[in-house]
Amino acid sequence: MSGCFRKMAVCASLCAALLCSVAPAAAQSEEEMDILQMIYKDKDLVTPSRTPKPISQVAENITVITAEEIEAINAHTLADVLYHVTGVQVDVRGGPGSAMNVLIQGSDPRHVQVMVDGVSLNSLADNVADLGAFPVQQIERIEIIKGPASSAWGSALGGIINIITRSPDPDRKLGGTVSAGGGDKGTGDFRADASGTVGSLGYYLYGGGLTSDGLTPSTAFDGGHLYTKLMWEATRQAKVQFSLGYDKGGRGDGQFLQPGPGLLALGEDFERFFTTLALNYTLSDTLNLDLSGRVAKKRVSQFVRQLSSGAELQRISTDDLNFGGSAKLAWRSGMHNALAGFDYDHGRLESLAIKDGRQDLEKWALFANDTLAVGAVSVTPGVRYDHTSTNGDFVSPSLGITWAPFAQTILRGYVAQGFNTPPLSFTFGDGFFFLANPALKAEKVLSYSIGLETALFKYAWLKTTGFLHDIRDVIAFVPLPGGAFTAVNSGKQRRQGVEVEVKTLPVFNTSLLAGYAFIDATDRQTGRRIPNIPRTTCDLGLDYNDNESLRGALRGHYIWWNADAALAGRYRAFIWDLNLSKKVVERDATTVELFFTAHNLFNGAQYLDGTFRNPGRWFEGGARVKF
Repeated sequence: MSGCFRKMAVCASLCAALLCSVAPAAAQSEEEMDILQMIYKDKDLVTPSRTPKPISQVAENITVITAEEIEAINAHTLADVLYHVTGVQVDVRGGPGSAMNVLIQGSDPRHVQVMVDGVSLNSLADNVADLGAFPVQQIERIEIIKGPASSAWGSALGGIINIITRSPDPDRKLGGTVSAGGGDKGTGDFRADASGTVGSLGYYLYGGGLTSDGLTPSTAFDGGHLYTKLMWEATRQAKVQFSLGYDKGGRGDGQFLQPGPGLLALGEDFERFFTTLALNYTLSDTLNLDLSGRVAKKRVSQFVRQLSSGAELQRISTDDLNFGGSAKLAWRSGMHNALAGFDYDHGRLESLAIKDGRQDLEKWALFANDTLAVGAVSVTPGVRYDHTSTNGDFVSPSLGITWAPFAQTILRGYVAQGFNTPPLSFTFGDGFFFLANPALKAEKVLSYSIGLETALFKYAWLKTTGFLHDIRDVIAFVPLPGGAFTAVNSGKQRRQGVEVEVKTLPVFNTSLLAGYAFIDATDRQTGRRIPNIPRTTCDLGLDYNDNESLRGALRGHYIWWNADAALAGRYRAFIWDLNLSKKVVERDATTVELFFTAHNLFNGAQYLDGTFRNPGRWFEGGARVKF
């Protein structure tokens, strides 16, 4: 810990010197930032440090995805959206609604923290969020922090996926969207939402369902989702917000051959609920207070069935309940954009696979950060103290700097220490083949990143980031006498690499885009490359939008896994998807749009594990009405 603080102290001294040297410089003018604004559009204010600030002052490696971009690719779930994000890798395991493993810069899926309305979607059992079933209609934007984000968010060694949901339309009493689509293998996606403001009360309501017979064997899906957000402007100073989400469904998770019973099918039923209540109070022109409470409940029941007879051979259910709250005090004055806050959460996991049938996790944290902007430089120091009832206490400092040396160019540097709390199943798992390890420690990381973003090229935007993550107390599974396993802290790892993104400005309504990520993941003790982590990913695309009636998005995705040969994976092909939409009616405030998607145009194979293959070529289409 002391070594980390020494390094950050050196960085702080360098930042202070740099601030002094450039303080007389003027900030970039609006004209100088024109091209960057064309690239970012509505993405200029983001919240990686949990308070809004311009993206030009963000030192972290961040990607922002808007509702418009989500609609352009006709996405069904959050996993569909993340599939084409540079630096994010998705292990595809079936068609719409299928369970998907999501990695950030080669991290373990349990290292990725997923938040919606301030509520964590990660399971207490395995610390993984189900992104394959999370619908996208209610999403306003997604902010993805690539790399540890513990100084603001706590347990997040790999990164953060922060979902910001839609707010009520302040300018209309009633507006919304109705959408229906269908495709191969009984695939259907049906959605409706409504939004508006009446007096001092604003509302957003959504309901939808996704269904499929399964585009690969034993991967059928049937689920529905409800969501609502209410905003009440009680006074000029006080705003109250309430949100509630509920989803329920079932899915097949594939099949495998087992000697004796033969072909077996995996599956699960799920039911999830969360609600929040928040107060935003303006204390003064420079001081703002946010208070929020949250409750989340999940029930997942996993089962194994014999395909030949339909008999259920095994079923394991887990229930987890979380409740907590946060308090944040933001101060914005002159060069400062400061935040201090407190988080509290209590989680309870109930399962027959857990020691004593129930285990609790209580955690609380204090955090603070400040973005100091002087001229063309901004510096963001941050620190967070976390206490957990299961795995000890942690201090997570960070320091970021951005510098705009000339027009339309931003340099970024970031150093941070982060951690990840072990899942309760690792610490307290109790089964025939798995033994608990209550002495398990949290995994920790020291991370560095440096980046460049520029629009100096007349018609193109370029962003590149280099990163290095040194991880210690890595959790691994070791065999025990008798054939059982247990989780232990074993060894050190290093994940390092580079990301490059390029996008052109529209020429004849057409933009080209490309993304490339390289990851070198090695065992720091043996020097060997770590298996089953993506080595390279490449994304290519073409966007067309005439801003009147026709819109198209062509996307190509390639990923090379450094995989164990025993998995029998195949990943040599680019997977291409074509998305088209056409307005056929536009009258007053009502538009009717037809959309069509051709998935996996060239029927390529792209999967890590031969047991979970990606779908072949398939098609879908439908219509959406906006009013």
